[in-house]
Amino acid sequence: MPSGGGRPASPRYPHLTAAQGGCNGLQVQTHYHLFQTKAGKLLRRADNQLIRSPFPVRDDAMQLNKILIVIDPTTDQQPAFERGLDSARDTGALLHLYACVNEQSGYASIEEAQQKFQPILDDLASRVQSEGFESTSELEWAPDWAMQAVSAAKRCAATMIFKNSFDHSPVQRELRPTSDWTLLRMASCPVLMVKNFQDWQHRRVLAAINPASTEAAHIKLNQQIISLAQQLAGSYGSDAHFVTAFQDLNHAPDSHKIAQDCAVPPEQVHLKKGKAAEVIREVAAQLDVDLIIVGTVKRDGIKGRVVGNTCERLLDQTQSDLLVLN
Repeated sequence: MPSGGGRPASPRYPHLTAAQGGCNGLQVQTHYHLFQTKAGKLLRRADNQLIRSPFPVRDDAMQLNKILIVIDPTTDQQPAFERGLDSARDTGALLHLYACVNEQSGYASIEEAQQKFQPILDDLASRVQSEGFESTSELEWAPDWAMQAVSAAKRCAATMIFKNSFDHSPVQRELRPTSDWTLLRMASCPVLMVKNFQDWQHRRVLAAINPASTEAAHIKLNQQIISLAQQLAGSYGSDAHFVTAFQDLNHAPDSHKIAQDCAVPPEQVHLKKGKAAEVIREVAAQLDVDLIIVGTVKRDGIKGRVVGNTCERLLDQTQSDLLVLN
């Protein structure tokens, strides 16, 4: 995972051949010197030297092998790309640069996109390759970019999706479902929504969990969130914090039990009464976290919309990057 944009590029490491991405569409594929690690196995010190991590690598730990980066054709600013390139420096992950264009983004046909936008993808791919990492690119023309990105991530076997995050007003969110929520809800892998790219100064992780739920899907999701938060914090040499919102003071969660389950000191567990989005936002601001991790259980109807509102409020009302697991 990313850890900051101000460092010098990694030195190149012995030649390793990565599996080629099996994606459809226009592609640029090149073998380069590739630095690969399993998450948490190696750490980079401030002097850019690699050291063995003191944190064990779990068998079920998420391996960041391939990142699909959604390139926005409507802007020159690509914070998700910058975060993805930073991730490649730390993990050696292959970057798949994906763009879906249509008339709304200013392209009347795939032929026009190939002529005008493919060179932009090629330039981004060249930046990745110039630092010694492998990249592929894919350009599609379709009305619904979010669903196309979901399909592209499956085709490529992406282990994570990175996408720019731009604030929307409550009115905009209410008038129509946003493509962001479609992506978050339908993606088969975690999605990192990246705000304006900046160095993760504190490398502090805040994970939201729901320990009160007895549903099997929620229990499994909690375990995944806890595992990933600890994995990322271990990779950063940082601390993982956990937050839980609750409604009834007579049935407040047991902070010591949560601390035990999350393998952290009690002071790294934050319990507050209130709505989930508001509690998460307040604790994130107090701790000045760089990354918030939340989970969603796929739902339809009213329950699905409530979960969507929580994610969207966090996207619009915090300055932290948001990692969504489902």
